[in-house]
Amino acid sequence: MAAIACVLLQAGCATIKTPTWPWAKNSSADKKLAGELGEDADSAVISSEFNPTEQEFGWDYFKGENIKKRWKKVLGRGPNEPVARKALAEADGLYRDRKYAEAAKKYKVAIDRWPDSVIEEDALWQLAECWFFMDRYPKAEDCYDELVKKYANSRYLDRIAHRQFVIAQYWIALDQKHNYMTIVPNLVDRSRPLFDTRGRAIKAYDHVRINDPRGPLADDSIMAQANAHFVDRQWIDADYFYGLLRSEYPESDFLLQAHLLGLQAKLRAYQGPGYEGGVLDEAEILADQTLVQFPDQLTPDEGERVQTTRAAIAAQQAQRHWGRAEFYAKGKHYTSARIYYALIARDYPKTMLAQQARDRLDKYNGLEDVSDNPLPMLTALLNPDSLKEAELDAMAEADTAIARQDSSGIAPPLR
Repeated sequence: MAAIACVLLQAGCATIKTPTWPWAKNSSADKKLAGELGEDADSAVISSEFNPTEQEFGWDYFKGENIKKRWKKVLGRGPNEPVARKALAEADGLYRDRKYAEAAKKYKVAIDRWPDSVIEEDALWQLAECWFFMDRYPKAEDCYDELVKKYANSRYLDRIAHRQFVIAQYWIALDQKHNYMTIVPNLVDRSRPLFDTRGRAIKAYDHVRINDPRGPLADDSIMAQANAHFVDRQWIDADYFYGLLRSEYPESDFLLQAHLLGLQAKLRAYQGPGYEGGVLDEAEILADQTLVQFPDQLTPDEGERVQTTRAAIAAQQAQRHWGRAEFYAKGKHYTSARIYYALIARDYPKTMLAQQARDRLDKYNGLEDVSDNPLPMLTALLNPDSLKEAELDAMAEADTAIARQDSSGIAPPLR
């Protein structure tokens, strides 16, 4: 045994071979497979960015995305970082040479071969840039939005917001110039969406604000949306976005314009005394707020315009009260009519209806209301609950009258 050991030591370690275990990989088979796969031979390489996903069970197993991943893995087209890096480098070279169409194909390869990584983030940005410089704005906007959805804190966020804002401006300008019909498809111009150019522009403005709500273009996008609705006479939508800018971006450079245009939008959204008047109350508050908040920034013309608008709001409010008063007077419910005539005379003394309201107060002073129940005994017999309802109505009316005259500061007087 000692002699055999000496011979082995003299021969060195070269004669010692690794035993062939049953579970070891077949190197010849691996080499053959690598030759067949070519660039996919490194698919088994694991990067530090590799994030293994759990195996899908149940109905998730049959999702289209999961089926696609399994087929790609079977065909040897699974995640591969070296291939993705190579495709990204080649695409960057083509991009620098302004061969955007060819570069886009390579960027797609990089995205496909190494998802959920910095490589995919860079490739998505560059792919969107290729579409942008090829004037394929719908695809570019979709790609920008996909990048932000997948990488919410992307380092490209500011540039994405700028690109989407410019695209939205372009689409809005085209729609205002040509008045494209929403349902007519666009089959010629690839710089426009297939349908609804204006709607896609508004959506792009939304993406700017939602993706980067504290970015430098967030308030610009809201103002642009509001102005687009204002120009198209969509007063309620314009009012919403002007209000959003006033509440969410009080330091915006557009704050004064949001007050002035929002006031006009509210006044135009009001449909008349026969409709709900909440927007008129809001316009009254906004007009007073504008005069108080911007006394030094309003030009003389703007200040006069706000005062004129304030007077128009008061006239509309008086008209609403007048309509109710006349309704009750015709039904000989003089008490209710006198309440509304008094409101006109007290709250809107400078309107044209104020003197007429005073005349009606004098005319109906002392008149008793007509009874809504000409046969009280029969009503009590057939419908005794009506007495309780009438009592509750009387209590509610009394509470309202007391609240209107409340000056304690606990509750504001009702109008």
